[in-house]
Amino acid sequence: MTHPTPGGAGLRIAPAMSTSTPVSRRHLDWNILRHGIAARRHRLAELETSMVEACERAAVRGACRNVRIDDWKTWDKAAWQRHLEAAARLETDYLPQMRRPLRDIDRFERLLALPMAAEPTA
Repeated sequence: MTHPTPGGAGLRIAPAMSTSTPVSRRHLDWNILRHGIAARRHRLAELETSMVEACERAAVRGACRNVRIDDWKTWDKAAWQRHLEAAARLETDYLPQMRRPLRDIDRFERLLALPMAAEPTA
C-alpha cells in the first residue's frame, strides 16, 4: 500500500504477515526509506554540481590566461568575485530545487528512527 506524503513522496507500508495480525504490527520498510534517502541525496548532489559548474564558468569568463577553472589556486580576486556573484544570482534558481530533497531526507531519516521502522523480515 502506498501513502502519499505532503511533499509528494510515496512511502509504502509493508503489509502485516497474516490477515489475523493486528494493524499495529505493521512496519515501515527500511529498504524503501533508505532508497528514498539515497535517491534524494543523489538529486541534491546533481543540483549542487550543476550550480558549482555554472559558478566556475562565470568565474573564468573574462579572466586572464593564468586562471584555470580546475585549479582554484590560480584564481585571482576578480575570478573569486565573479564566482560569488554567480552563486548569489543562481541561488534563487537552485535553492528552491534543493530544499525539497533536503526536507524529504530529513523526513525519511526521522521515520527510520521510529521503532516501527523495523528491518524487513525475509
